[in-house]
Amino acid sequence: MEINERFYDDSAFLPIGSPMPPPATAGLLLHKLGLTLADRDAQIAGIREWLRTNEPTPGLVRNLNRRGFGDVLTD
Repeated sequence: MEINERFYDDSAFLPIGSPMPPPATAGLLLHKLGLTLADRDAQIAGIREWLRTNEPTPGLVRNLNRRGFGDVLTD
């Protein structure tokens, strides 16, 4: 098998013990919070709670706005 026949998934590998980077998308944040399949109200509540103690990256802010969660950023 040649190298160009392999699958790549853009995974970012970190050294053992390194902290995970902050979520860059709404989907990653919801996954981290365990709210991927939750109803919209639960997702909004979870994102609000997360934002109380975390600073979103500019990319996360853009993605939250695109996904319709922009209102939680102004609370």
